[in-house]
Amino acid sequence: MDKALAFINDKRVRGLLYQAALLLGLVGLIVYFVRNASENMVKAGIASGFDFLWRTSGIEVPFVLTGYTQQDNILGLFWAGVANTMLVTVIAIALATLLGFVVGIARLSSHWLLSTIAGAYIEFVRNIPLLFFVLFWYFGVIAALPAPRDSLSVFSVAFLNNRGLTIPLPDAPANFRWALLAILLAWLAQWLVARWARLRKERTGQDAPVLTIGLVLVILVPVLAVTYASLTTRWDVPVLRGFNYRGGFVVIPEFVALLAALVTYTAGFIAEIVRGGIQAVPHGQTEAASALGLRRPQILRLVTIPQAMRIMVPPMTNQYLNVLKNSSFGAAIAYPDIVSLFMGSALTNTGQAIEIIAMTLAVYLVIGLAVSAFMNWYNARIALVTR
Repeated sequence: MDKALAFINDKRVRGLLYQAALLLGLVGLIVYFVRNASENMVKAGIASGFDFLWRTSGIEVPFVLTGYTQQDNILGLFWAGVANTMLVTVIAIALATLLGFVVGIARLSSHWLLSTIAGAYIEFVRNIPLLFFVLFWYFGVIAALPAPRDSLSVFSVAFLNNRGLTIPLPDAPANFRWALLAILLAWLAQWLVARWARLRKERTGQDAPVLTIGLVLVILVPVLAVTYASLTTRWDVPVLRGFNYRGGFVVIPEFVALLAALVTYTAGFIAEIVRGGIQAVPHGQTEAASALGLRRPQILRLVTIPQAMRIMVPPMTNQYLNVLKNSSFGAAIAYPDIVSLFMGSALTNTGQAIEIIAMTLAVYLVIGLAVSAFMNWYNARIALVTR
């Protein structure tokens, strides 16, 4: 009896028992809700299950990356929405990070006007709802563009109007696949060269022309590869026919408005993260770098930002996750993302509310966990290694 009491009173055992009880309670609660929902659906005559995914969709999507057509099943519609969500999220994260770094560094500038403009932008963005930005870009900027007949021409091959940006499309993209392969190989070579140069410097103290080689591999090779692919490929150039352009590929205004809103909104928060991270670096580090003869741009690139990144990565992870979740605001302007297509059109057509909502939540959860895992890996990689 005493042994049993001692076993139960053990701190670790009690902790495991409490966790097991909590887990059983959560499982029981989930089972209760699932059974209750299933019984209510049966009483209401609503079918359950995922068989609806193989029904013909019949839903037209104005912006498609996956080759989806109206004759495809609802599962194809689901993947079309996922692809559109991923596209706007990835591009918005990249552009918001770039703009956020520029504004954050400008906020710390000794130039009064530049610092004031950056500060005003940050304060304005952080105190305005995201929905305002979405509606502003869509109704205030995109809708104010001219009609197709009066489109703004870009080198007479691309045309911008209130129906979107119409750009040429290659008839046979095989050459661009080879160009992409060449670019990836060049970037891999640059990574290997930079790694070799770092190891060589640690071993011998001698520098290698990494910057020159990097300019060739990272910039010149991609430019030459894309130029060669462009010149050796036939293009489907858009032509004005009737009231709109035909041919090419149309970047719909909803995509442009949502992307611009996500970038301009998120950049304000990233700028504050950048400012705080840079200011958190001890001032002695910059003084030591200055004493070694480094110029201010070199100090910022080689000393300040690498140390500030260790502080900036965790809060920037939250902002990247916010971009993913905020992309759902595209439903307010009918951007065909997973919320608009799947939780809107597909739910209306099928009535499978529980299954559709569960699949949509699963998509956001999986993508969010993948972003978190990558950022955690990067955070661990740049962390200081201490004994």
